[in-house]
Amino acid sequence: MQFRFLAFAAVALSTAAPVMAADIVYEQPSPPTEQQVSSAYDWSGFYLGAQGGYNWNQATLFGSEVGLDSGSVGAHAGYNFQRGNFVFGIENDFNYNVEDNGDANVEWDASGRGRVGYALDRTLFFATAGVAAAGVKVDSLGAGKEDDILIGWTAGGGVEHALTDNILIRGEYRYTDFGNKDFGSTIGEVGATQQKILIGASYKF
Repeated sequence: MQFRFLAFAAVALSTAAPVMAADIVYEQPSPPTEQQVSSAYDWSGFYLGAQGGYNWNQATLFGSEVGLDSGSVGAHAGYNFQRGNFVFGIENDFNYNVEDNGDANVEWDASGRGRVGYALDRTLFFATAGVAAAGVKVDSLGAGKEDDILIGWTAGGGVEHALTDNILIRGEYRYTDFGNKDFGSTIGEVGATQQKILIGASYKF
C-alpha cells in the first residue's frame, strides 16, 4: 500500500510540475514608462521672433524699371496647429528696409499669411502665401515728393528647425507683387515687386 501511494504521488508531481513551471516563468510585460516612450516634437502654439535678410526690389517708376535692392530687418508672430505630421498656421511680419536708393525707396513691407507644412519631428518644411503691403516713397527733384502704400500678394516657402522645445530657427524665400498705384500727375503710376531671403529665430511659448 505504501509503495502504491508513493508511486501515485510521483506521477501527480510529475504532471503538475510543467504547469507550475509555466506559472512561474510567464510574466505579464509591464507597460513602458514615460522615459521609454519617444514622442515627436509638437509644433502647436504661439511663437514670436525676429528676422533679417536681403531684398531684391524692382520698381516701375517714370515708365521704366528701377532696381531698389535693400537690406531688411524685422519681426514676425504666428500660431501653429498640428495634425499628425501636417502643420497649419497663420503668421504676420513687418520688415524695415535699410538701404537708401535715392529717388525712390521701398521703406518697409509687411504681410499676413497662411502657412502649411510637413514636419519630420523637429524639422518643418513649409509653404506660405497671403496679402502683402509696402510703403513706397518717391523723392525726385523734378517730380516732387510723394509716399503711399502698395497692396498686393506674396508667396514662398522655407524650412524651420526646433533647436530646443522653445527655440526655433528658420530660412525662408518669398516673392511679392505689391501691385501698382497712381502717385499723382507729376510722378504717375508706381509699381513694385520683391524677392526676399530671410533668416530668423523664434521663441515658441
